[in-house]
Amino acid sequence: MCGIAGILDSRPSASAESLGKPLRQMLDALRHRGPDDRGEEKFPTENGPTLYLGHQRLSVIDLSPGGHQPMPNADRSLWISSNSEIYNYRELRSELANRYQFRTQSDTEVLLRACEVWGTDCLSRLRGMFAFALWDAPRRRLILARDRLGVKPLYYCSTNEYFIFASELRAIKAAGLIDTTLNPTALFQYLSFGRVGSPETLLDPIRELPPGHFMVVDENGIDIQEYWNPLSNTDALDSRIDIIEQIEYALEEAVQLRMVSDVPLGAFLSGGIDSSAVVGMMAGNTPQLVKTLAVTFREKQYDESEFSNLVAREFGTDHRELPLTETELLDRLPLALAAMDQPTVDGINMYLIAQSARERGLTVALSGLGGDELFAGYDSFRKVPALAKGENLLSALPGFLRNAAGKILSGFLPDSDKNTKLAHLVQGKYSGAHVYFLFRALFCEEAAVSLFADRDLAVKESVNNLERTRDLIGSKAHLDPVDLISYLELTQYMVPTLLRDTDMMSMAHALEVRVPLIDHKLVELMFSVPSRMKVESGQPKSLLVRALKRKLPDAVVHRKKMGFTLPFENWMRGQMKAEIEEVLLTPSPGLAGILSEEGVRNVWTDFLGKRISWSRPWSLYVLKKWVEKNL
Repeated sequence: MCGIAGILDSRPSASAESLGKPLRQMLDALRHRGPDDRGEEKFPTENGPTLYLGHQRLSVIDLSPGGHQPMPNADRSLWISSNSEIYNYRELRSELANRYQFRTQSDTEVLLRACEVWGTDCLSRLRGMFAFALWDAPRRRLILARDRLGVKPLYYCSTNEYFIFASELRAIKAAGLIDTTLNPTALFQYLSFGRVGSPETLLDPIRELPPGHFMVVDENGIDIQEYWNPLSNTDALDSRIDIIEQIEYALEEAVQLRMVSDVPLGAFLSGGIDSSAVVGMMAGNTPQLVKTLAVTFREKQYDESEFSNLVAREFGTDHRELPLTETELLDRLPLALAAMDQPTVDGINMYLIAQSARERGLTVALSGLGGDELFAGYDSFRKVPALAKGENLLSALPGFLRNAAGKILSGFLPDSDKNTKLAHLVQGKYSGAHVYFLFRALFCEEAAVSLFADRDLAVKESVNNLERTRDLIGSKAHLDPVDLISYLELTQYMVPTLLRDTDMMSMAHALEVRVPLIDHKLVELMFSVPSRMKVESGQPKSLLVRALKRKLPDAVVHRKKMGFTLPFENWMRGQMKAEIEEVLLTPSPGLAGILSEEGVRNVWTDFLGKRISWSRPWSLYVLKKWVEKNL
């Protein structure tokens, strides 16, 4: 894994040194992603643009200097800077061997050669996670591409003079070539859902290249195209036995591919079904002890060590625990917040376990992320379809009956802020075009609007959000309810929240995290499985459990689901209270005229009064700290 950065200067008369310093400033901002090596190249064109291309390297495959980037092809007509792991690079290398004599053992050279032979069509052949920039010198064009699920990030900014891109938002800002302001559309998304979805970012005019897309930048402008989405190649399957066998094969292959590494490798183990499944498959594919890590807490309602230890014993792993206390979190909090490229309600937990993994000597770790989204593990798979049916009922009832009917549906709403969400359900306000968005809402529509200092602006952004989600839902109206929830959990929660958190918090420690449960072939397979099979059993994620060669302990399979959450509800009323309160009740210059300080105070008061959960004030605390650092 690495960091990439570049500046395309459209001024024909640009001097030779004009943008060398801005590029180096960008690479300095990305050093944590790739501390092992740095590369810089300049590509002028006659009477045309000049590209400054850079790279920060974290060596994982082929640790030799041969993996240095930016990397050229044989005649130096193509150059690549890549943040990638191409898991099937050996197969692609064999396919290309009759055309080229490879100079290195790196997957980057294979990717470069694949681009040379197949152009952007090579994207359909890649298995892995990637974000790369390819400079095509003869055609004077720049190609940017991002992996199918968005495991690796890629941001860009276009002005009259420059096209700037990088692996992180702050690297673009570090170039010093653009002025940035807070993006109200992204702010409304963050307040509504605790994340910002692509292509938006919190900093105007910076945007994010969406997952499964590539971009071509040349004298004709910017052309963005989709090459894959989760619903690609989803021919329906119907044989139950064949389905289990196909899932088993896809799981085993996905894990095997992600165990290829020239550096120390391990896994995160929470003791849930997903991480336990990954660890079990790893243990079955290596004669060595798998190194596993888990975070533990004194607060028993949050602690999963009973189950992680059970799985570690079952599969004979070399297991370590990271005990975490409130005091330790406070000590590490400033650095964890500084690691956020964009603010997030989640992510602190990943920062801490990634730090522990690096301290243990690991450079690569496998994660069970994605199992809930693909195998119907969340409550949303059961509750959102029920809410959708109730929505139709409520819309047909006269006003005086809606409240009574709404109370019946309240059992399908999350416990946090249930009363507010129930009121919005009765009023037909779903924080978007589907009750899924109400289910996932951080601040419901009216609460999000009340946090803006400018109510007219907030109402405008509320309408924008409704239109965006209406377009999204409208294009997926043909999906079965279970498949629709799976698609929404993947694209509206996992990608902009869990995957972004995983990338930025792990790369803060130069740790590469691999996610086999969202291998794109497994994703396509699961959208081909009849949805009834994903939810018909009372057993959680039964298709995943049944497809495993090495069976999980019954206690793990049948345990009550727990999310990997820190005990913030307790800690924010304890030692963390003073820190949170000071930040929330102190006006933020960077948010002046944008965020309502009165609204923020009301949120803190409601938390202290136990009327809302910790995530609401925490999200505002994180936002204020992020703005303080970045604006």
